[in-house]
Amino acid sequence: MKNLVPILAAVLLGAAACSSSGGGDSGGPVELVMWHGQEDSAAKSLEKLVGAFNRSHPGIRVKMDSGGATADTMLPKVTAGFAADTYPDIAYMYGSWGAALARSPKVPDLKKYVGGPKTGWNDFWPNARQTATVHGKVIGFPAVVDDLTVLYNKKLLAKAGLEPPSPDWTWEEFRSMARRLTDAGSKTYGTTWAVSGGEETTWSLWPLLWQHGGSILSADGRKAAFNSPQGVQALTLVQQMAVQDKSVYLDSTPAEKGQKLFESGRLGLFLSGPWVLSDVKAAGIDYGIAQLPGTNGDHQTVSGPDNWAVFDHGDRRVKAAVEFLTWLTQPEQQLVWMMGTGSLPTRQSVTRLPGYQDFVRRYPGIGVVTDNLANAKQIRPVTAKYPRVSGLVADAIAAVLLGRSDPKSALDDAARKSDALLAVPGQ
Repeated sequence: MKNLVPILAAVLLGAAACSSSGGGDSGGPVELVMWHGQEDSAAKSLEKLVGAFNRSHPGIRVKMDSGGATADTMLPKVTAGFAADTYPDIAYMYGSWGAALARSPKVPDLKKYVGGPKTGWNDFWPNARQTATVHGKVIGFPAVVDDLTVLYNKKLLAKAGLEPPSPDWTWEEFRSMARRLTDAGSKTYGTTWAVSGGEETTWSLWPLLWQHGGSILSADGRKAAFNSPQGVQALTLVQQMAVQDKSVYLDSTPAEKGQKLFESGRLGLFLSGPWVLSDVKAAGIDYGIAQLPGTNGDHQTVSGPDNWAVFDHGDRRVKAAVEFLTWLTQPEQQLVWMMGTGSLPTRQSVTRLPGYQDFVRRYPGIGVVTDNLANAKQIRPVTAKYPRVSGLVADAIAAVLLGRSDPKSALDDAARKSDALLAVPGQ
């Protein structure tokens, strides 16, 4: 991700301000193309919903397409589409790309469309609205909300003589449990941490930083702040677990092997979220979910909402895209999506639907994850440079956990590089 941001910015800012009128502007049904980037159960659930919309809205026809990309690779796909004028009307885009997208003339401001009661904009969770709104410009609709929690293997905890985590557990308790759950002979690990150099690596550190009173950037966003004493303290705890306790499986993939370890019954504590629940459930693991450990009673967690971004192919298609996304994100449709994927509700009112309790029963522990949204903090500072800053921090974390550096030196080095990057004019 981090290497693609300069390319995206160049294409977005260099693109001609005019937009393609495309098909559907000459009368008849408005045809929309949506690149979803979803796989497996998520793709099937979305296909079901799009089919229902097309049958009930004859004036709009939504063509659902993977875009030839996964969610992870949607950025270069859309970037290429901007350059070739083959971009879609709607695409699933990570929230971290929002600041760059907001600067593009290809991305319309939807603010005038989302104020009415039909849209129910204020029903979305605050952090989801924040991710879809960049410097006052609404770039799309919330697609997914999540937060980081801890999945635990009940069988492994019982075997180690451990009680399930309590609501007020601490990071020292997490460390102790991970140490007792580790068994080199059976290749069972207490927990895991990604060292792949991407957002998966920094994702888990930010809550520790915040709980100690630290921040990612300075208040004005112009300087790195993650190398503060609070940041060093946070990373030192993870280093102690990985290097001293050897209770951490260091995952060189984007958290894929760590998830497989949990699904195979060889990982006790898994820092993850609702996006893995359908797979964990299919694997037959008897699991529980706990909120993140806390520091002095502070259980702040990290949240990374994503968007259905809208792109400009003329007013008629933009309005049709808004109508479709308004329908797609209504509570009833959201519940269908959630039942198929284990995703959290993007709207607060979903929890008041009668069918929500069926969802909670289908995914044991999911109520804890939803309730945890109250502790969730938007992960990304509003700057197009955040993904590159995050990448620098991820490299620092990996160097520490692999024994190549110490927390202070690694974070200071990442901060120097980040400051040079942030000093360049622009968002």
